[in-house]
Amino acid sequence: MLLPLNSGSIVGSIIVAAALLAASTTFGNSSEPLRGDLVFDVLRDGVPVGHHKVIFSYDVDGLKVDTVFELKIELFSYLLYFLDYSSQSHWRDGKLLRLNARTDDNGTVGYVRVERQNDFLKIKGPNGTKIVRGNLIPTNHWNVAVTKSDRVLNTITGKVNAVRMMDLGSEYLIAEGRTVEARRWAYTGDLQNEVWYDQDGNWVKMRFDGKDGSTIEYVCRRCLGRTGRAPMR
Repeated sequence: MLLPLNSGSIVGSIIVAAALLAASTTFGNSSEPLRGDLVFDVLRDGVPVGHHKVIFSYDVDGLKVDTVFELKIELFSYLLYFLDYSSQSHWRDGKLLRLNARTDDNGTVGYVRVERQNDFLKIKGPNGTKIVRGNLIPTNHWNVAVTKSDRVLNTITGKVNAVRMMDLGSEYLIAEGRTVEARRWAYTGDLQNEVWYDQDGNWVKMRFDGKDGSTIEYVCRRCLGRTGRAPMR
């Protein structure tokens, strides 16, 4: 997901061991199943305004990823702006099988639906339907494989955005209250954004400029240890 501010769940089926092993995807360089969840506090110019949560689980289709984002901007208890976002996606062998996303942007509701058809993705969004060949990484940011991509699926607009990922090097930051080393990447092209992944491929931070000139920052509350070792290259 990418917020319009800058340009722009739980599985109920029984998980059997065989299905889990078959669903083990490769993200970054890890062959171990993803596990647990990610929780970020969202700050606007240093003030908490919301949260972002990603839940990983498995069912008979493979890896299931549920994302929930809520943001509210208030002035003296008066609601100036809100955004609610949720999406559910399924993955197998590192490929997106399907995705359903819903965005309520201050009362304007939009949907994006994606379905894999052999080597193509059928994408239905607010601007119509398109067929795209190959695989796409959605803009939900948890998948470190995006650093190798030159296009991404915008899960709010349904558009395929052309991007160039720039490696800005390693630096130290605070995640889960402790210091970790992470690599900083910048989206350029159709999207402008910065995202950090630690040496195990965990998403640990994000930052971008809001269209109102504010700085939106994701601060990790829980984000470490969700994968096996996936060293950055």
